Amino acid sequence: MSAAPDLGAGRHWRRVLVYGLGVSGAAAARLAASRGAAVLGVDARAARDLELDLPAGTRFEAWSEEDAAGCELPADVDAVVLSPGVPPGRPLLAAARERGLPVVAEIELAFPLLDGPVVAITGSNGKSTTTALTGAMLAAAGRAVEVCGNIGTALSSVVDGPPGRTFVVEVSSFQLEAVDGFRPRAAAWLNLSPDHLDRYASLDDYAAAKARLFDRQTADDVAVLNADDQRVAALAPASRRRLFSRAGEVADGCFVAGGTVVGGTVVERTPGGAEEALFELADLPLAGAHNLENAMAAALLARALDASPEAIRRALAGFSGLPHRMQRLEVPGPVAWYDDSKATNVAAAAKSLEGLPDGRVHLILGGRAKGDDPAELAPLVTAKVRAIYVIGESAGLFASALGGLVPCHDAGTLERAVEEAVRRAEPGDVVLLAPACASFDQFDNYAHRGREFARLVRRAGATHGGGPG
Repeated sequence: MSAAPDLGAGRHWRRVLVYGLGVSGAAAARLAASRGAAVLGVDARAARDLELDLPAGTRFEAWSEEDAAGCELPADVDAVVLSPGVPPGRPLLAAARERGLPVVAEIELAFPLLDGPVVAITGSNGKSTTTALTGAMLAAAGRAVEVCGNIGTALSSVVDGPPGRTFVVEVSSFQLEAVDGFRPRAAAWLNLSPDHLDRYASLDDYAAAKARLFDRQTADDVAVLNADDQRVAALAPASRRRLFSRAGEVADGCFVAGGTVVGGTVVERTPGGAEEALFELADLPLAGAHNLENAMAAALLARALDASPEAIRRALAGFSGLPHRMQRLEVPGPVAWYDDSKATNVAAAAKSLEGLPDGRVHLILGGRAKGDDPAELAPLVTAKVRAIYVIGESAGLFASALGGLVPCHDAGTLERAVEEAVRRAEPGDVVLLAPACASFDQFDNYAHRGREFARLVRRAGATHGGGPG
């Protein structure tokens, strides 16, 4: 008999069930197969469509979820790897837990096989930008860096490679539900706001999933927390606790000297040590108070791995932001168009509105609601918004909550919303796509929605000659 596969941490799993074969699930299947394990893949797609690029000789079987509904969990399955989008109550998963089998996230599968430190970032908003910024700062400090996780490249897909790399990983609450040994050298929780309440019974349950990021940390590790977010700041992990704040000073971490004003300086303070300037507010390449918070968190994470202030400033100077995150579209004309398709919850949409001019915003809202309350946007809508255009499944929800505050147009589709905004926007106005919803009612994902928005805006500019507005 051949030796049992070794997947690290004493895991000798001969056959692994991978539930969900999207980006992370496919990467997990390839990683398990590369270590000699047989793979059973389950996915919402038909079994005939589930072809993976696996090592030659891998024993691979594919089931659709429809097939799986009528099947028992095979007796020879040793463990389950769960993709983040799969609800945890599926019958096969319940059967695995009843049998006492490990049911782990893809990042948990990969973690014991890494040769290098892990830096991890979670939060309701800003995760991807902070992850990318942290990676850029560590790269500027001379480290070999893999930026991965929920940002788009699965951790499992970068396990194999040169030793000594630093893994900067964006992690979601869905992933953290199914970790046990995952222990980042430095980890940040950026903020907490209602999100995914279509999956979690309460905000407390959602927060508890986020907090699992720090469960395995020790005093040798670093936890970076938002001092301005009461629920996040209340966490008391076993690791060293460092805070960032744009509202006031902190004893250990970083803050804005003299208040959050243009020309201010973000300084780092350590107990018993001298204060040190990390960067100037003028160094920030991205607009918005939330991006100041993202940069402060990234800087503390980079400092945990010995990046210098000079490296932090170099990284900021070369950072241009990520697509679909308050990205100003390059179109001619007197109206500014912003793609913030990644604003998939109400709190994210609020952050997007904060830095825009009062009374000049045409706001496109809607999609698949996630259980948070659209009425929380009311103060910002009153102050900032000239007109609302609602689309998708939740159009009625947003119209009911906000339609009495400003003119509200039931556009239905993104195409119609762009057409309506082109017709109504005046010189100096801003059109903002910040849907406050998931995209899956009309699009493949938020990136598909953002690309379509950009295409429609550019087409409108060509049609009107001289640009939208």
